[in-house]
Amino acid sequence: MTRVNLNGEEVDVELTKWEFEKVKELLGREPNLTEIGMASVMWSEHCSYKSSRPKLKMFEDAEANYDYVLAGPGQDAGVIDIGDGYCLAFRIESHNHPSAIEPYHGAATGIGGIIRDILCMGVRPIALLDPLRFGSLKDNPHSQWLFKYVVKGIADYGNCTGIPTIGGEVEFDESFESNCLVNVACIGLGSIEDFKHAPSRAYNPGDYVILMGGSTGRDGIHGVTFASRTLTEMSEADRPAVQIGDPFTKKLIIEATLEAVKTGYVRGLKDLGGGGLTCATSELTGDGNTGAKVDLRKVFTREPGMNSYEIMLSESQERMTFIVKPEGLETVLDVFRKFEMNFAVIGRTDDSKILKVFDEKNLVVNIPSKALSESPTFKREEKKPDYLDDLLTQKTPKSSLGLDEIIYRLVASENICSKEWVYRQYDHEVGIRSVVKCGEGDSGVLRIIGTNKFIAASVGVNSKHCFLDPYEGAKGGLVEICGNIIANGAKPMAMVNCCNFGNPEIPESFWYFSQAVEGMNNFCREMRIPIVGGNVSFYNEDDVKKTAIKATPIIMIVGVIEGEDKIITLPFKKAGNDLFLIGETKAELGGSEYHSLIYNLQGGIPPKVNDKKAKATWDFLFDLYENDLVKANHDVNKGGFIITIAEMCFNNNLGAELKLKGCYDENLRDDEFLFSESVGRFIIETDPKDYKIIIKKAEKFGADIKKIGVLIPKPEINIKGLKLKELNLNIKQLKNLYDSTIPNLMEI
Repeated sequence: MTRVNLNGEEVDVELTKWEFEKVKELLGREPNLTEIGMASVMWSEHCSYKSSRPKLKMFEDAEANYDYVLAGPGQDAGVIDIGDGYCLAFRIESHNHPSAIEPYHGAATGIGGIIRDILCMGVRPIALLDPLRFGSLKDNPHSQWLFKYVVKGIADYGNCTGIPTIGGEVEFDESFESNCLVNVACIGLGSIEDFKHAPSRAYNPGDYVILMGGSTGRDGIHGVTFASRTLTEMSEADRPAVQIGDPFTKKLIIEATLEAVKTGYVRGLKDLGGGGLTCATSELTGDGNTGAKVDLRKVFTREPGMNSYEIMLSESQERMTFIVKPEGLETVLDVFRKFEMNFAVIGRTDDSKILKVFDEKNLVVNIPSKALSESPTFKREEKKPDYLDDLLTQKTPKSSLGLDEIIYRLVASENICSKEWVYRQYDHEVGIRSVVKCGEGDSGVLRIIGTNKFIAASVGVNSKHCFLDPYEGAKGGLVEICGNIIANGAKPMAMVNCCNFGNPEIPESFWYFSQAVEGMNNFCREMRIPIVGGNVSFYNEDDVKKTAIKATPIIMIVGVIEGEDKIITLPFKKAGNDLFLIGETKAELGGSEYHSLIYNLQGGIPPKVNDKKAKATWDFLFDLYENDLVKANHDVNKGGFIITIAEMCFNNNLGAELKLKGCYDENLRDDEFLFSESVGRFIIETDPKDYKIIIKKAEKFGADIKKIGVLIPKPEINIKGLKLKELNLNIKQLKNLYDSTIPNLMEI
């Protein structure tokens, strides 16, 4: 907040003094209060990406380098061609600050906003995913409150719109206690022709500007500027900046928007999310290189006496802006009338390249269109934190617990246990598209109705790994999330990300962001995975406690499965089948749940990614799939491979006889082998008759593979071949611990 002299009056503005002077320079005069409010919104970190944009430029060649990418970074959502005339739109965003002070409405309106982003591409939203972060639930009423109402907000909004929530993840860590992370993702499906009718640009002078949907109120004003600063003791005063959603109106908006797009008369489409009417009008005209004249008195408001500042900056929910061909105006308006949606023709585009806003006859805004949509950027300083070197040298202490007791504790930990308490609140089957449901696989899988084509999607990253090494942690996140959809039989096609970090003005915080971006970029280029969009959430930092969140570059991957018979699921299928561990296990316990839960250690050596070995593993698996050689697959994640095997045993009440002698490097300790979280590994189930074929194929691709045991009809895991002792684990006991943790913590 900066105090400036505005036309002879001292006022506080959400701009630096340099930015304020820059606005004056662009206008060639003093701005008025509405204009400076609009600049504050559009030049906020949340809307302008003024700190992150210089780094994110490395993502910006997806459309040029991949012929199936239809829309890349800079659009409301990434869009890819998935064949047979279909396109897939997907995006991920954050609603962190609003959810930290008003969890129910913050999470609900996050879902509402991401749905509108997909609608802006002219396609139908068909699925939601939600990666979340909170402080530990144990003995922590505040974290329990946030967790309960964030999940309820997502559930209530998503369920009412009839869009299934097909996946997500939850991590608990003390760094998220004051700054919970609520990231929301949406997938849309439509025809390529529908997408072509609805760019998020106003390219043509003379088109009509139509506002459709909910009425404009005083809620949500300065929501984006609130999201562009750290939380403080005063943040409760920002509660009015949190918008209020209406999912029933949103359902009608979805249908009305899609039918309007089908008319062929819609030439531009933008939702009113962060920045409200300011963002929609300035981005449509600025990015389209046009201008517009808008009449605020045509805007339908729900509160009397709203002035131009309030109308332009309101972030009231459930609103869309349409750019419509003149000859199609009445046709589009008839669609809105059919669905009984509020609408108003508020202006027309022109070739002036100036955004002019009138309050009746008074000109209250007169700004070059690009002045708001193309904000200044800042080169931030980067510095590796001094504490990291000490953390990386931390050694694993000797435990007084037996390995079996450690396994029982791990399976019950907050970060490993079942998240059924969460996904049972979501309607993850509505819409008859869900094929692999929550708990059945590593990713959500949806059918494209009327075809034999399926979509797989997954989200996540390991924040503890990124805290110790953001470059390798981000790469490892990509390996893991790609691994999730690969485990279900899909080939990764494209990625979007949501970068959640601390204050970019602090060199150590910006270093984390910079390293993560470079890691994602380098891995995706090596593996030929286009990055088609993203979101950045900075200032996830607590001014009171002077702590930032652990670096969390959430990754979302989508892929396609050609044929229902090529879908692989997680649960073990048949006693007598072979078990293989694919991928190399290293002494990489840094950031592991084992270190965190058993020793309360944050440090150690975290996993590193070998790009070539990851590629070899993926190619090997795809060859196995092509020949129908895999019965079940699950990628190795938190807790290590032994937890992976336990999770695969749960659903069909099978057990495993493991013989591990010679299956791991003799220099590894038992705990390193069992609990390492080395990335890029899988447990697969195969038919014993295919053993020689599988080994031969592994040699061909250069993949690391070891047969580690067989499935048995008894619900137990017997482990032989460790250096210290044999283990016998009870599946029913493991399952009970796995299922009961969150219900017990939430007192259900």
